[in-house]
Amino acid sequence: MRRVSEILRGSAPTRQDGGMDTPTISHEPERKQYTLTLDGAEIGQAKYRDTETQRVFTHTVVEPEFGGRGFATNLIDFAIADARSDDKRIVGECSMVARWLTKHPELADYVDAPSQG
Repeated sequence: MRRVSEILRGSAPTRQDGGMDTPTISHEPERKQYTLTLDGAEIGQAKYRDTETQRVFTHTVVEPEFGGRGFATNLIDFAIADARSDDKRIVGECSMVARWLTKHPELADYVDAPSQG
């Protein structure tokens, strides 16, 4: 699991390989999303769009039956670290990423507010 200190250092994330009840997280640029799988089934995703300088997270979801296990946090940790390794600024349009960002004020220098309108 990557920690915020690793995100700030800008090291590229590694694929999170799952074991029993451990999800796998992968980046699927062609789908513009990070995908969370468990035992081969997709159980969550963090969708985004890129601008020249930003990765704008538009929707993040983990299937309700997998809630409360920290999977969404793991997914967002991975996605943010990957965006930073691509030298992208972070925009949390979706409420889940926006909430995660409020818990990590040390990343404020890498975060832009969502556009209004």
